[in-house]
Amino acid sequence: MNFLPDLSFQRLLYQFCAAIVVLTAHGFFLALAARLLGDRGPQYDGRLALNPFRHAEPVGALVMIATQLGWVRPLTLDPDVLVGKRIGPLLVTLCALAGSLALGWCCWQLRPVVFFSFGGGSGSTTLIGLLETTARASLAFVLINLIPVLPLSAGHFWLGIAPPVGAVMNRYRLPIALGLALAIVLGLGPFVRGLVLGPLAGFFG
Repeated sequence: MNFLPDLSFQRLLYQFCAAIVVLTAHGFFLALAARLLGDRGPQYDGRLALNPFRHAEPVGALVMIATQLGWVRPLTLDPDVLVGKRIGPLLVTLCALAGSLALGWCCWQLRPVVFFSFGGGSGSTTLIGLLETTARASLAFVLINLIPVLPLSAGHFWLGIAPPVGAVMNRYRLPIALGLALAIVLGLGPFVRGLVLGPLAGFFG
């Protein structure tokens, strides 16, 4: 049984480009939300930048290229300076996920603009394919990152509510990431794409 999606060269190229866009945007949104809510730390750490190397975590990036489900490198947040204090990290996460969802929606809405602007040629078809892949990757990324475990974005929740738990997750981030990668490839990925992502795709309209 093949648990992976279509991994043709064209599909991998589309998903590689989509992964760069989604991971970079989400990492930037996280740092921006932290800055707007009072924590300058991520800015000083160089995370408030549109540089994929500042945000990508190798395992999360590779998994996203293969399956559209991935994650960025978690932020170092100080709940004491964030709006909301202990729930501040959760607010940062929700703002960033909302931004990533909006990015996907915008990519989806740009498809007819590209078609009418460039016609139905091969260049237009390629660009529309990239937009569709980025939109779906954004939605898949948001769904998987709602799981409250580091290195997924919702795992920042523990940094405010239970810092010792967050510290343990951060310390063992690599084995957790490898476990997540295995779970996504063998079971969670097909579930999200088939039973969750499909019905929710109507969100883009």
